[in-house]
Amino acid sequence: MAERIAELKKSVDVALFATRMNFRSHLVHPGEVVLANLGALVQAVSGSAVFMLALSTAGAVHGWTLAQWAVLTGFTTVARALWNTVFYGTLDIPDMIRGGEVDHYLVRPTSPLMLILFSKVDTDVWIEIVIGLGMMGTALHFSGAELSVAVVVFIPVALVGAALVFAAMHLAVTSLSFWLRHDAMLSMLIWRFDSFAQLPMSFYPKWILAVFSTVVPFAFVGYYPCLYILGKTDSPVVWLFPMAGPLLMVPAVMVWRRGLARYSGTGS
Repeated sequence: MAERIAELKKSVDVALFATRMNFRSHLVHPGEVVLANLGALVQAVSGSAVFMLALSTAGAVHGWTLAQWAVLTGFTTVARALWNTVFYGTLDIPDMIRGGEVDHYLVRPTSPLMLILFSKVDTDVWIEIVIGLGMMGTALHFSGAELSVAVVVFIPVALVGAALVFAAMHLAVTSLSFWLRHDAMLSMLIWRFDSFAQLPMSFYPKWILAVFSTVVPFAFVGYYPCLYILGKTDSPVVWLFPMAGPLLMVPAVMVWRRGLARYSGTGS
């Protein structure tokens, strides 16, 4: 047990060191970091403006007001940004497999997956986190939702769980590259599905809600947690929803390990 803990600590130390070096490399050109965050700001604002404008003229849609939808959007924006802070490097797994770059991680004295997770820093996430938190906080005020102690405690727990849902789905899909050498379209499909998490699932037919609750579980990213945050449900079952992320990570990591076990390099 002690050896296992020591090995895990070593992996975390190496991964954090790689993250610091990666982040410092970005700061060599601070102007690019500023421009990247400005681009993220424009994308975040413009992406929300159209739907918010439409909803503001229509009033409540399927029981969701503009303020309530903004809470959901802010929540999912923060969750997605949290995923980007750690798991952004997993998006490069297909290219690493095809190019043989995975070999470099296999010969290093720590977990290959841990190194890949921390191999890339997305400097755009900071502005997304600020925007998401600002939108969620402001919208909660105007929505009239009661911020009890339980809700305040639930929000950060649910955000971590939602980020892990994103992480599990993307890791599982990108790990399929060990078998499907050209799965770029599948990875892009899951990437595009991310935007569906920002809409209340009650907008969709019931069969789509069933799909987003099982096969592609984006409903656990924002919709189910926000039902509790907004006071649309008081069921104690909602406290189980953040567990969806950690539970989904188990099969995702298993897919990664199974693929890594059969990996034999590029042959070049």
